[in-house]
Amino acid sequence: MRKLLAVALSTVAVLAMVPGPASAGKKGAHQHVEGTVAVPQGTQGAAGCVYRTQRALYIAFGDAINGIFGYTFQVDPRTANKKFKLEVSDGAGVDLQFYAELGSDPTADAPANVGFETPGPGGEKGTVPEGYPNAFVCLTDGANASFVYKAGKGVK
Repeated sequence: MRKLLAVALSTVAVLAMVPGPASAGKKGAHQHVEGTVAVPQGTQGAAGCVYRTQRALYIAFGDAINGIFGYTFQVDPRTANKKFKLEVSDGAGVDLQFYAELGSDPTADAPANVGFETPGPGGEKGTVPEGYPNAFVCLTDGANASFVYKAGKGVK
């Protein structure tokens, strides 16, 4: 009986040191997305990107259209209000737009959005806006460029 009691107490002591679900959710959220965009939709160095093409095609075809005129992905809501960085292959330029919703009519005005549109080659960086669960990557300079989006814990 003593051995059984000793084993039971040892088990309880060990389990008390193992983190449970309450502490598991406190880890910093991180999102990592990689992709390629073939055709530029920007005005080659001028401010702004034409998102309507990607938005219209994404509404109609979903993820199958990613990589041609842009790249759309769902933003991890746990990264809201956290830093992000969008890097692109050498010489290319990309912009990033966060949307509150995609909308159902691609010919209508764009839904509420927050843009990061630095003119010229290079990527973007900033803070992920809360309440904008959709993101569009748009190629402004170059062609067939690869990108990496990182948000949340440890963004470098």
